[in-house]
Amino acid sequence: MSDQTSRFQQVLDECHDWPCPYTFKFIVPQQSLSQVEKLFPEHDIKKRESKTGKYTSITVEIAADSSDVIVAIYQKAALIPGVMAL
Repeated sequence: MSDQTSRFQQVLDECHDWPCPYTFKFIVPQQSLSQVEKLFPEHDIKKRESKTGKYTSITVEIAADSSDVIVAIYQKAALIPGVMAL
């Protein structure tokens, strides 16, 4: 685990009492949308397409048991081309 990831996980643990809801927000190129949706198979994903239709912003709230869950999702999302986490 990188120092940056470790620090992020530490901040998550300081700011949240697990389990708790956690909201993810991403901006996703259209061609990568299905890959991001697969990260949240059983969750309601709110989507809003950009004016040009090239990107979709997504918001999804999950019930997270620990910061490990959050970090794992961000790590998987980082592997998807063009995804921007907010």
